[in-house]
Amino acid sequence: MKRPLLSLAAMIVLVCCSRVAQAHEPEIPTAIGVAEPAPGGIVAPTGITGFAPDSIAAQLAREARAARVIRPDSLRRHLRTLTEEPHVAGTPADKATADYVRQRLAAYGWDARLVEIPVWLNYPKVTELELLEPVRETLSVRERGVRGDKDGFAANAFDAFHGYAASGEVSAQVVYANYGDVDDFKALQRLGIELRGRIALVRYGRIFRGLKVRNAERAGLAGVLIYSDPTEDGYAQNDPYPRGQGRPPDAIQRGSVQYLSDGPGDPSTPGWPSTAAGKRLKPSELKGVPRIPSLPLSYGEAQRILERLDGPQAPKGWQGGLPFTYHVGPGSARVRMKTVQDYAVRPIWNVVATLTGRESPQQKVVLGNHRDAWVYGAVDPNSGTACMLELGRALGELAATGWRPRRSIVLCSWDGEEYGLLGSTEWGEANAADLTQNAVAYVNVDGAVSGRDLSVGGTHALGDMVAEVLRDVRDPQQRRPLWNVVVDRAWSDGRTTWAAANRMRRLRGEPNRLFEWRPGVLGSGSDYTVFVDHLGVPALDMAFGGMHGTYHSVYDDFDYVDRIVDPGFQYHAAMTDLWQRVAQRLAEAELLPLRYTDTAMFTLDEIQSLEERADDWSAGKPDSSRFNANTTPLRASVARLRNAALDLERRSDAALEQRGPWPGGSVAAVNTALMSTERALLGPGLPGREWFRHELYAPGLNTGYAAVPLPRMGQAVLEGDAKAWGRALGPIIQAFDRAAGVLDGVK
Repeated sequence: MKRPLLSLAAMIVLVCCSRVAQAHEPEIPTAIGVAEPAPGGIVAPTGITGFAPDSIAAQLAREARAARVIRPDSLRRHLRTLTEEPHVAGTPADKATADYVRQRLAAYGWDARLVEIPVWLNYPKVTELELLEPVRETLSVRERGVRGDKDGFAANAFDAFHGYAASGEVSAQVVYANYGDVDDFKALQRLGIELRGRIALVRYGRIFRGLKVRNAERAGLAGVLIYSDPTEDGYAQNDPYPRGQGRPPDAIQRGSVQYLSDGPGDPSTPGWPSTAAGKRLKPSELKGVPRIPSLPLSYGEAQRILERLDGPQAPKGWQGGLPFTYHVGPGSARVRMKTVQDYAVRPIWNVVATLTGRESPQQKVVLGNHRDAWVYGAVDPNSGTACMLELGRALGELAATGWRPRRSIVLCSWDGEEYGLLGSTEWGEANAADLTQNAVAYVNVDGAVSGRDLSVGGTHALGDMVAEVLRDVRDPQQRRPLWNVVVDRAWSDGRTTWAAANRMRRLRGEPNRLFEWRPGVLGSGSDYTVFVDHLGVPALDMAFGGMHGTYHSVYDDFDYVDRIVDPGFQYHAAMTDLWQRVAQRLAEAELLPLRYTDTAMFTLDEIQSLEERADDWSAGKPDSSRFNANTTPLRASVARLRNAALDLERRSDAALEQRGPWPGGSVAAVNTALMSTERALLGPGLPGREWFRHELYAPGLNTGYAAVPLPRMGQAVLEGDAKAWGRALGPIIQAFDRAAGVLDGVK
């Protein structure tokens, strides 16, 4: 436990802003917040990591001053402007949003510039889908619109398509393949269903959409239709829009089908930056995109196919929410799909804005949100863009008083995220040397507000700092610290697992542990990916989440957010406040708030979990197939990191409180080591997907978004590959030994 940096009296005082709070303004703490008692014995954070006792009051005052600038009506205006037109990456409307963001940030006092990047991407030229048998019917490839929402008609939007889809025309019988994962196609084969040459109808969920197409292609199918079942985000969960946040029957979930778990970014420049004169693979050489055509469709149109399938009844767990029994097919349903894609190298535009630091301007705290959308993108991503602009205004007003952060703060409005994290990945690859040397952390907000449940994912070294900020920001509705709200939900979701883990600890003769909150584990799926997985930069990803049935459809528009999701924009204001406080603490802390004891403890828990899963898999199998490789050396390596981190944290905290002497001779020496530690956890690249270099954090090979911690070992367990488990240990041990050595070297 960290020592408190304030007296008890100071820690329990919560001072509201001096003026009387208006109805639309949350209470803004100007002293360290007071968290309520939490379940499970979890202890609320105290102090502010990285700040000397005599600097905390000034820091809290700066944060409160910036918070008072944040206005819901300003956030609402930004969102209305950003979502006025559909703005797919690379289109003129997308360029207009880039110009707006650059102009606003420049007006707020930031050094803002446009960064144009040429990337290879597609727009649809022809999109056709029809039922040929038993009757001939055209299936809709766009939404119908809803009364009272002008944006819901979107005549200037593209017909539904997939980013990086293959062109093609297929007429074939349809088979229903559940979520389209590897096991689903194997199940169809066990049922004797012929797959080759047919069209797979699969539902969204469980794995990334691009992997559904990849799995279908490998199973021999000729095309893929992906629909949103009402079980996932429709009427089975919530009233459909325009009444509620559920998906209406005509809403189509667009998206990319690039193979993100192989590596994001422009697939024609895998692993190197995309430039006008640079090397680029030919389309025939690409490995990260499908070769068979695919289309998204609504569940209203999918029903017209599904209800005509015959064959065996769908296996247990395959039944969706439509009002009939699902069958796997084939049957009388025969479909023709045609998609012609217009591929070209097209410009996209990042906006990069800098507030230069006063002491260490070369060091960077990078904040990011993407701006491009499949249609209007009111939640995804422009709720986050509105928050970024309001954050820029708040910190800009602070800077106008003469303040500059200790380190530079860089705001990045990314483009091309929807296609496959294009803008962030290409920028990260182009600036890899500088970011490796100078990036303190990256803080991502994608769709900032789709509900009221805060989620925070991140590298575990940032966990303490995040918890402290959550303590100091209040939930707009519950009027409680966000820390309490998050911990209560974590307790509700995780107490059974926590109790079971303690039972196992007692059996092993280990002491029980108190319940704890940790950030979620990052895999992929948003713009933090290049920073964490490729460059080893500590990162966070934050959002107020909830049912988002309009996701990637025409109905993710201004009316949806303004009337349904966040009337009054209170949660947008709370996210902006949360984001600016995280940015300020990372940029202003004298001692960087990176705690690698937390990273090590998380890793030890993951090793234990993987060992238990490996034992379960090995039960009853011959010795040659069992997971027999000894993990004791790995545990020792991770324990070395834990001990080195704990020792450096104790000495550095004491130096901070007493104003020296510093380990290594200066606070700069400590900070350099802390910035280097996450980089030390990078390895040579994961097998078959070398772009992913982090030995602790990565998406699963067959998940796309979802994380598989310790990915070499985790993937081996998922695939039942005992030999891969044995091969995994060496690179992981080397990475943790490097990280421990970095911290041990600060004497």
